[in-house]
Amino acid sequence: MNAVPREWLKLQYMDPELFLVGLREIALTMPLDELHYKVSSLRTHALRKAGESRQAALFAYGMGQVLGSPVAFAVYEAQDYDAVVKYAANGKVTYLPVQLKEWVPDFLNPSATLQDELDKLAKYTDSKDLAVAIHLNREATIHLSKLTLPHGSIGGLWFYGATDLTQMRWLLIGNLMIPGATAYEFHYPEA
Repeated sequence: MNAVPREWLKLQYMDPELFLVGLREIALTMPLDELHYKVSSLRTHALRKAGESRQAALFAYGMGQVLGSPVAFAVYEAQDYDAVVKYAANGKVTYLPVQLKEWVPDFLNPSATLQDELDKLAKYTDSKDLAVAIHLNREATIHLSKLTLPHGSIGGLWFYGATDLTQMRWLLIGNLMIPGATAYEFHYPEA
């Protein structure tokens, strides 16, 4: 990407670690089990932005762990993306638009497949600067060799998801659009 869009420079970027620690504090101090699932999981229309912020924060935090330097995020819906992340690399600040997707829990849509989510990416015909981050929000074994990945339409494809029921251990897999994609483990941040 050559020129950084002016509106990206004006966004308020957040520290994903602080954001996620704050969400965990809420989860530990409020009786979330007494709330309707759509509320406690940030799935209502009113809480949609908070849910997207959580997904963006998880992706940005995981990327920061992979890069070994902070990655900040801003939720900003425009055109083909839901968020923008920024980080320092090779002496310059890099900005990356991110489309957030989710493979929803089995009980919400048991017939949904990861391939279904990947097939939806066909609509991106010329988004070489776009990274797609898919939250794998269900218990499953993924066989990457059995998936048909989008070819040449996006710049990055990442999967991330919790690897334990406490959601303290996470896995980030990518970039699947280039040879040599790797799986990275990281832990949910703690105060």
